[in-house]
Amino acid sequence: MAAASSTHAKGNSLERRIRDLFQSEIDADRFWAKKQNCKVFWKKGYFSKDRGTEIVFDVAIELYLPGARDYSCLVLIECKNYSHSVPVDDAEEFFAKVQQVAAANVKAVIASTASFQHGTREFAKSKGMGLVRYFGPEDFKWELKRSPSASAQTTPADDAELVGSALSVDTFHSLAFDLYLQSPVRDTNSLWDFFEDLVLDSALTKDQARRVANRRSKLSSQIPFYDKDELESKAADILAALDYSGGEVDLDSLCERESALTGLKVERGVAAPASTASAPVLGRITFDPPLIQVFAVGSPHRGRDRFTLAHELSQHLLNHGRFLVRESCDDKDFELQRSPAFEGADVARMEFQANFLAAGLLMPRTHVAEDFQRVVRALDIPNRGYGPLYVDNQPCNLQSFDSVTGGLMQRYGVSRSAVKIRLESLGLLRDARRPLGFRSVHSILAGLHDQ
Repeated sequence: MAAASSTHAKGNSLERRIRDLFQSEIDADRFWAKKQNCKVFWKKGYFSKDRGTEIVFDVAIELYLPGARDYSCLVLIECKNYSHSVPVDDAEEFFAKVQQVAAANVKAVIASTASFQHGTREFAKSKGMGLVRYFGPEDFKWELKRSPSASAQTTPADDAELVGSALSVDTFHSLAFDLYLQSPVRDTNSLWDFFEDLVLDSALTKDQARRVANRRSKLSSQIPFYDKDELESKAADILAALDYSGGEVDLDSLCERESALTGLKVERGVAAPASTASAPVLGRITFDPPLIQVFAVGSPHRGRDRFTLAHELSQHLLNHGRFLVRESCDDKDFELQRSPAFEGADVARMEFQANFLAAGLLMPRTHVAEDFQRVVRALDIPNRGYGPLYVDNQPCNLQSFDSVTGGLMQRYGVSRSAVKIRLESLGLLRDARRPLGFRSVHSILAGLHDQ
């Protein structure tokens, strides 16, 4: 009896999460259908002539044409809070149940915390059903205040393979997206595209669908855009307020200032939390109340810890708490170029901003450029037309690279990888080393704490 009660509670929990996700988007008028033209229900019954009674469905979404009293399209969702993949038998059974209720204008969707078997996916495609794999925010690196999939634009065809893996692979780990979806015609992270595909695959005509649909501009990103010069200027203004005059930036003073202004609390050397991710968590910020934690991971590494703190401080200084509940980072996250396929466009934009501002705070543009030129002149490194500092696999160029970056590492209290990326972003370094055991530029970007 206790086991049955626990299973029932798990099912209800997922049903409420799915219902609440749709309800919040509808209430905010960000959903595919206008809020005056749709309603969402939990545990609502619909009459079955075959049974002579109502069938209760986990979640239902009714779409109404303008001025109509009766719905014109019905989406019925069954939720599966499974620890194993969803078998095809479940899809067949649910589809048969749905067909007993308004078969001409009803669409069936299965939402699951687990993956879907190959046969389940194929059956769903053949019947025009939708499949949704749901990930809760508990283990996300980035927990947004709204559903990442509800705000996602159309998933590029090149990224659909990733969505397919999320739908099919039990052990798939999501970084930020809460939904991975299979519509009647494609795999996508976009709830908008998924729902549009369902409706256009129903009995509604394209004209009727247009009368119900919201403007796609509702999907526009809420995250403000800052170009690199704006972020450099912001870093310079912050440092000017600290009376910075060169050398290693005093992050403690910045933390103390923010503590006085905003109540920010900073904890260092905290035991790292357990994580299912492959890389250990280096730092975390929660925004209400504001708290930054820098975790003790492996052997001490001052450059890594300083960049971790600067990254989380930048999230705070950029006021990303308007959009995030919390964020955590590991050594794979300190990169300038990010993939919306894995994280979503909003996360990718915020992470770029945080990393670029962190680099500007730790290695201020004007001071780094001046110190760089001073070191290059002192070492008598000529510019042979490849840039102020050029490195390939020749020993002489490798030695010059190590000397220049080593001096800047000591002066600014950062890692060699951090210096390398900063010099490249300022156009002061050209790295042409062949991959003789050397990682690609993208891989290097993911390891600012290395070397």
